[in-house]
This record gives sequence, C-alpha cells and structure tokens, in this order.
Amino acid sequence: MKKVLSRIPHVLIIQETSMKSGRDKLAGIFRYAHLYGPWHLHVVQGRIGEKRPSFPSDWSTYDGFILGQMTPDLPAVPKQMRKPIVLSDPLDDAIRPGAPFARASYTMDDSKHVGRTGADYFLERGWRQFAYVGEPLNRNWSALRGEGFRHRVAEAGFDCRVYTASLTDGDWNREEQRLARWLKALPKPVAVLAAMDPRAQQMINLSMDIGIRVPEEMAILGIDDDELICNGTVPTLSSIRRDTEACGFQAAQMLDRLMRKKAARREVFFYGATGITTRDSTQIRKPVEDTVARRAQEFIRINAGAGIGVPDIVRHLRVSRRLAEARFRSTFQHSLLDEIQAVRMSHVEKLLRETDLPIKDVCAHCGHQTVTHLRRLFKARHGMTMQDYRQCPTKDDRGL
Repeated sequence: MKKVLSRIPHVLIIQETSMKSGRDKLAGIFRYAHLYGPWHLHVVQGRIGEKRPSFPSDWSTYDGFILGQMTPDLPAVPKQMRKPIVLSDPLDDAIRPGAPFARASYTMDDSKHVGRTGADYFLERGWRQFAYVGEPLNRNWSALRGEGFRHRVAEAGFDCRVYTASLTDGDWNREEQRLARWLKALPKPVAVLAAMDPRAQQMINLSMDIGIRVPEEMAILGIDDDELICNGTVPTLSSIRRDTEACGFQAAQMLDRLMRKKAARREVFFYGATGITTRDSTQIRKPVEDTVARRAQEFIRINAGAGIGVPDIVRHLRVSRRLAEARFRSTFQHSLLDEIQAVRMSHVEKLLRETDLPIKDVCAHCGHQTVTHLRRLFKARHGMTMQDYRQCPTKDDRGL
C-alpha cells in the first residue's frame, strides 16, 4: 500500500524549455501528475522575468523537486533540506562523488546509444566516410554521443573525424570560422552527425556559405527531431528522435516513490533513441555535375511560385535558350517547363496537405495564373479534385 499523504504534494520543477527535449520532459512530468496525482506544480523554465523561488524560505514549502540541467546554479539543498530530489539529465559535476547531488536519483540520456543509432543509420545507407560535430561547450553528453558514433563506425571498419569545440572565450565568430574550415577540409562525400539540431542547423548554413552541397557532398543528421528547426532549414534536417517524454514521466514516477517513502535507494533511469525522421539533409541524390542545369534547377526551386517562365531562367543563366534547354534535358530527361510545373505542383500538394488556405490563395502562392487552369492540371495529375485530395487521410488514398 502506498504511503498516505496528508495533502496534495507541492512540486518544484526546474526545466529549461527553449529546446524540444526540455518541453518533452515537461510533458512527461505533466502526464504522470495527471494520471497519478494530483500535484501542485511550480515550473521554472529560465524565462526572463520569471519568478524563481528564493532559498531557503520558498524552497521549504515544496515536498519534492525535479531539477534539470540548471542544477550547477542551484544551492546545495539536499544536505540542508532533506527533501526528495530527482535530477533530469544532470551534468557530470552535479553527480560526481562528494557533490551535493551525488546520492540523488536521476534520469540520464544514453548518449552512446544515440550516437550508435546515428552511425547505424548512415552505415545502412552505404556511407563510407564519417564525421561528428560536438556541441559548442563539449559537455559530457555531447562527448559521449560522439564516442558512440565513432566506436560504431570503427566496428564497421571505417574512420571517423571528430570536431571538438572550444568556445571558452564566447567568440562565436571565431568558432564558426574554425568549424567552417574544418568542414571544408573533410573528405567528400561524408556523413556527419551533429550533437543536436541547432548545431546541425548551423552546419547547414555554414555549408551553404562555403559552397558545400548538402546532402550530395555532406549528409547531415541532427538529434532531437525538433520540427521547428528541422523543417526550417534548407534542405530540411533529418534527425534522431529521443525518448525524452519517457524521461520526464520516469522522473516524476521516481519522485512520487520518494515522496511516499517507497524508494530507499538512489534510482537511475537511462533512455535512448526511438527512431529517426528522414528529411532532405540525408536523402542521397545523384550530384548534378552540369553547372548550367544545376543553376537552372536551383532558380526554379526558389522562384517557381513567383510565376516565372523559361525566358526568366534563360536571363538568369545568361546563356542561349537552346543551350539551356539542351543541357537541362540532357541532365534531367525533361524540359525546363516540365520542371517549373513539377515544382509548382509539389508546392500545391504541400499547401493542400498542411494548410487550410483557400484554393485561390494556393493558386496565387504557387505561381499559377488562374484557379481554373490549376484545377484542370491537378485533376489530370491526380484523378481527383483539390478538395478531395485535401480530405484524403493517407498517401495511398491520394494515389501517391
């Protein structure tokens, strides 16, 4: 039988939520409290202007604590308060022998497993050159992800280059310049795992600046599958999903046992990767060697929705129409006009799937002159109207 509580527990949660992993952990904690509570929760997210409890007066009002990676800034509460505490992904310094939180229960990312998952993903796709880029402060979880990635690659008989950041002086410009030089010097083509999605996003932006084609010359894989970041890059970012919501749920479960005196010893819960979302940054495509064809394809991709025609492409390329058409058809086996129409139609399909825009607005965004013309083209391609396509729940139903 569970220990009877005299009142609803008051729980303080300190969890940074600017990253998806932190928000997922918080969601897991909330789910546990909803299912097995009730709990009164006070969440500190590290936002500007946020009320943070003062020590010791405010802290003494809580019955338990779940503390994220902000723990190095916290007071040494365990010895002074003797309240149940669970750490979420603590840094090494927080749990080393002799540290204030050394005996606390905690959840921990299995960083080596995450790194190995990334290596398996690339190996299965036939990559033979590998690199790992750590996070700017090179914290323990970042180093361990790189270690897991490198060891798995070595088991398969390949080498892995590792970039270890040294952002000790806070000079981001110098750090980016160093990373850009390192990326440029990598043997190509190369598969690169980044320590986290923002680091991968930075690499994609740097690659564009220094002329590295992603994914043709460098495939980039991030970690955490933060959709805001992954879908906001060009190309979109493939990323490893971690079981971070389970991390929050287990942390809450540990704390519940501690508050009810059901756990006498420190508990540790390790969680790892649950899968990978593949997007454009790792989609292997045949490199386009013809400069004229590649520039034409990029121009179309950027401007198809602006109502461009073949004459606009020719002016951009500064070659004759005959040469542009011949080089493009030789490379892609279809015409410039076919490419414009295909890119426009792909954008139409995306807007129908992912937005509620009226058809006339879809038409305007995708470079078609009239709704009637677009309806006719769409019906010929899909065998259904745009309204029917929008209501189909699956790709199979759409004929894709």
